[in-house]
Amino acid sequence: MYVILTGEPDPRHRHMFEACAEALEACEAALRPGNTVGQVFAAHAEVLTKAGYVGHFLNACGYTMGATYPPTWMDWPMIYAGEPQVLTPNMVFFLHMILLNSDTGLSMSLGETAIITETGCEPINHAPRQLLVTQG
Repeated sequence: MYVILTGEPDPRHRHMFEACAEALEACEAALRPGNTVGQVFAAHAEVLTKAGYVGHFLNACGYTMGATYPPTWMDWPMIYAGEPQVLTPNMVFFLHMILLNSDTGLSMSLGETAIITETGCEPINHAPRQLLVTQG
């Protein structure tokens, strides 16, 4: 998941993207065996809070992916504060960093899927870590 902006981006969009990229990196660093799902959310919240986005990020920053069927593609557990599920190898998560700034009306998102390995996590897809802008 990523955003492509058209035209000259607002500098606030650049800041939001940088915060999302940093939060995604922090979540992937926390996505390792022995940690809890709640620790992954805490990494997300810490980065976005430090960047000044309290109240503008979601109460969840991802979910596991498994063999699920409509009406939802999401599995259990969601990545939210305090979730005690311990992470183990071969779990697959979609991590999403979503900012919805109600003060400015601007939004930004960045996300990717990763599988937990014996020593950390391996992204399955690779979201760009630079803001994509087209002159549209």
